Amino acid sequence: MISFASPVALLALLALLPVAGAAAYATARGRAADSALGGNEALRRGRSMSRRHLRTALLLGAVVLIAVAMARPRWGTADMPVTRQGIDVAIALDISRSMTGTDIAPTRAEAAASGIGDLLEHLRGDRVGLVTFAGGAFERSPLTLDLDVVAQLVRRAQGETALVRPGTDVGGALETAMALLDVDDPAATQVIVLVSDGETLEGDIEAALRQAQVREIAIYTVAAATDDGADIPVDGGGGTTLSRLDRETLDHIARETGGELRALRTVAGLAVQFARLGQSEFARGERSAPVERFQWFLAAALVLLLAHALVAEGIRPRPLRLGRIALGATALLAGLLLVACGSEGYRHVSDGNEAYDAGQYEQALTEYRAATDIAPHDPAIAYNLGNALHRLGRFEEATAASKQAAAAAEDGDLLLRATYALGSHAFRRDALEDARDAFVSVLLRDPGDDDARHNLELVLRRLLAMEPETPPAAASPEDGAAAGDANGASGGGGASLPGGEEDAGAATAGRPQADDVAGGTGPEGAGPGEADAVSREEALAAAQQALLTELEQLGEAATLEEALAILDLVRRANVLELLKPEPSGTGPLPPR
Repeated sequence: MISFASPVALLALLALLPVAGAAAYATARGRAADSALGGNEALRRGRSMSRRHLRTALLLGAVVLIAVAMARPRWGTADMPVTRQGIDVAIALDISRSMTGTDIAPTRAEAAASGIGDLLEHLRGDRVGLVTFAGGAFERSPLTLDLDVVAQLVRRAQGETALVRPGTDVGGALETAMALLDVDDPAATQVIVLVSDGETLEGDIEAALRQAQVREIAIYTVAAATDDGADIPVDGGGGTTLSRLDRETLDHIARETGGELRALRTVAGLAVQFARLGQSEFARGERSAPVERFQWFLAAALVLLLAHALVAEGIRPRPLRLGRIALGATALLAGLLLVACGSEGYRHVSDGNEAYDAGQYEQALTEYRAATDIAPHDPAIAYNLGNALHRLGRFEEATAASKQAAAAAEDGDLLLRATYALGSHAFRRDALEDARDAFVSVLLRDPGDDDARHNLELVLRRLLAMEPETPPAAASPEDGAAAGDANGASGGGGASLPGGEEDAGAATAGRPQADDVAGGTGPEGAGPGEADAVSREEALAAAQQALLTELEQLGEAATLEEALAILDLVRRANVLELLKPEPSGTGPLPPR
């Protein structure tokens, strides 16, 4: 039975009305002209009315076929090959008494279960196992591809505290997680995700870290507590004890093994990071899916348009012209390309773009992730993914996706878009120096990008507002040269992108809003004393001299590091200029 993926596209059949009307009008005018000039056009000019009607029918038929193709007709099913590729992930979840703390709403345990659930939802093809621990560790699930089962175990984990003895043994949990990863068919990449408040009451963490280093297992730690902490009931006495996040321990575990420390709210972003690690094939299979046949309708429409171009209205045949032959060959080639491009990945990207344009960002994210499963290294899909994540406010994950797009891009325009998006993600994360570096990188490649220049001004203004009122002693060329690092990127293109870029004032992926930047007034207060005025004048002169020296030494083309150094010197000079006293020596500085 035939069905349509986009039935609303059948409304394009309404285009038949103006086309048919135009054809009828042309026929009527032709007959009127024949009557006025005295004779049938076929006799007078050697043209055939039947051939004219045939050309009209061919054109109308092509319009019908194009409208049907736009609706994406489907019938029949086919087994689509599916390959499961991924890494091995062992989740070590703290279920000790301290996880009942309420410094993360509603409790640390419930927030941890929710965060891990989000992570599992976004993993693609990875094998996952679960270890729960308190004073002892317990293997709850071996490595499996059935992530729904793991998610159910995570949700029930906090109710299973009776399975382990009281206390907190992080070292033992890591050793149990590494034992879980010790399988006959290990993946090329194995990681541990430790979700805990970090408080360690017993066990040897260093021994576990040495074992992880030998086996090259990265440990990603997730902070399931806050620095302020929460009061936890004490057994027997009815009192409480304060439990705080042990950030130092969690950071130490991550740094020693090549992982990283994350906040609980950003744990789902690990899925994007894991997708960039070395993948192993776990399973091959097939799944039944409806087969779209739109490409055949498009090919038939092109054939009708080709016939329309080749059929002459005259009764006497005439030689084919080179232009008609070229037109026919082009149409046939386009038809073959359209037949070849009906891939599942293309459909997912197309559906994602439609959802993105409609503001349905969750649906767009789902489609882009499905496309990523089919073409995991396509930078344009990664760029689309970053845009959708940005719209959903998931800026950490958006950053990882846009970095992947920029690193793999070969197309210059896509590289600029991805770098611009990195600046926007950083701005939203309040990583102002990273945002500055990204927008500077865009401007170095495209000095005419007014949006990037505007956003760079917003970022620099925010950075300026964060400067202390007391200026540095004196800015030297060495100080300026040490400011900022370049974000590396190299570049490609692929699938279609969702829409064009918007104005700098719009809240888009890649465009921070202007009203996100605070204020814009200079520091106020009584004017400095005479001695302070002299020292500030000297500091300003030193900063300006350093800037002139840097500009004189600059060659014809500036590197990103050199440009950032100059920008830092300009910023320092601006700060000192703002701090210059008025001629009267008193009174507030004018607002900026």
